[in-house]
Amino acid sequence: MSLKADLTDLLLRDPALADLVGPRITWGRRAPGEGLPALVLTRVGATRDYHMKGVTTLRRTRIQAEILATTLAEAGEVEGVMIDRLDGVRGPHGGTDIRGVFVEALRDGLDTDRDGSG
Repeated sequence: MSLKADLTDLLLRDPALADLVGPRITWGRRAPGEGLPALVLTRVGATRDYHMKGVTTLRRTRIQAEILATTLAEAGEVEGVMIDRLDGVRGPHGGTDIRGVFVEALRDGLDTDRDGSG
C-alpha cells in the first residue's frame, strides 16, 4: 500500500475517530455532498534522505489535516481525537514503516462562502 492508503487506514481504524467522522477522510478535497465533520488530508511537503551512496528509503513527509465541521467545538473534538491517535505513532502500518508521526502546528480558521456567509 501507499503512505496515503496506510495513513487513511490508520485513522479509519480508530473507534473514537470513526464515531466522529465515519468514512469521511479524503485526500486533496472533500467529496461533493459529503456530510460533516470530515477530514481532508493533503501532502504539503516531502523530502528524500540521502547519504554518500545515494538515496535511502527514508522519506520525511508533511501532511496537512483540515478538519471540516459545523462548529468550532465539533472541530476541536475531532482535533483532539486525531492528535491522540497520531501523535507519536511509529511502526509498520500496512506497507509503510512509520518512523514517527509528530504534530507540528495547529491553527484555527473559519471558512466562508463567496458571498461572505459561513
